[in-house]
Amino acid sequence: MLKICATFLCAIFLSFNLVTANAWATGQFSQTCKNISVDGSTLTATCEEADGYTLSTTSIDLNPYIGNIDGTLDWDGEKFALTCENIGLAGANRLRAECEKADRQSSLGTYIDLNEHITNIDGNLKFE
Repeated sequence: MLKICATFLCAIFLSFNLVTANAWATGQFSQTCKNISVDGSTLTATCEEADGYTLSTTSIDLNPYIGNIDGTLDWDGEKFALTCENIGLAGANRLRAECEKADRQSSLGTYIDLNEHITNIDGNLKFE
C-alpha cells in the first residue's frame, strides 16, 4: 500500500512539473522580458531565466517565421524584411512595418503581435 501511495504522489508531482514547465512555452514573451527592441528582422530583449531572478540578453531572427502576404505581416510566411521597411515596435510586443503589396507599387502599414508565437524559454527567445 505504501508503494502505491508513493507511486501516486510521484505521478502527481511529475504531471504538475510538466504542466508548469510547459507554462513557459506559451508565447507571451513580453511578460518576462524587458529592454525589447528590433533592429531589422532581429528581436532583442533582456529576459528572465527560469529561476525568476537571473536575466539574459537574447535575440531571435524573425525572418524565418514572419512573411509579407500582400502588404500584411503574417505568421504563414518568411523573409518579411526583404519587402518591408520602417520596421520597429509598437509597444513591447507588436512588430510594425510598412510592407510592399503584391503589385510592388504600394505598401501598407501593418502590425503583428509577437506574443502569439515568441516565447521566453529559460532566458532565451524562441519561436513556437
